[in-house]
Amino acid sequence: MFKFLVILLMSAAPAGAQVYLGAGLSPDSLTKAKEVKLSQGSEDAFAEAFVLENSTASLYAVFESTAPARAAASCMRNGIYRQELLILYAIARDSKTTFTALSGQREKGVSLREIARENKADLIKIFVETEDLQKRIDVRTAFMNVSALTDAGLSTPTVSTNSYENK
Repeated sequence: MFKFLVILLMSAAPAGAQVYLGAGLSPDSLTKAKEVKLSQGSEDAFAEAFVLENSTASLYAVFESTAPARAAASCMRNGIYRQELLILYAIARDSKTTFTALSGQREKGVSLREIARENKADLIKIFVETEDLQKRIDVRTAFMNVSALTDAGLSTPTVSTNSYENK
């Protein structure tokens, strides 16, 4: 009888182990894992490419700054999406309004349609324009941001400068 009870208890253990108790462990939870740092490189690279695609004079006027790339990256870190940044920039550029004023309205919940209507801008035209601009910026960003490959654990192919090196 005692042997039967021991066998019964031993067979119940695997079934009980399948019940989730709310405390989960991953394979690396017992080792010291490196802290994950948020990469700000993508916003910075996008902002740099954005600046290169636009006129310096209009960038200085719209952002009211002599460092428009830094201002654009800061806006993206504060919650403005890339396409939204481009649309607000186009509205501000065409209506001689500052980006800060438009982004302030956007933070209050005013829609892009209302902002465009207030500033007498054609939102559909601006959307098509900024969609093409974003494609160009994304291509430029891909060529500018080679460090993103190394951050992701990928390597770039090396090209030998000496053709006789492999012989």
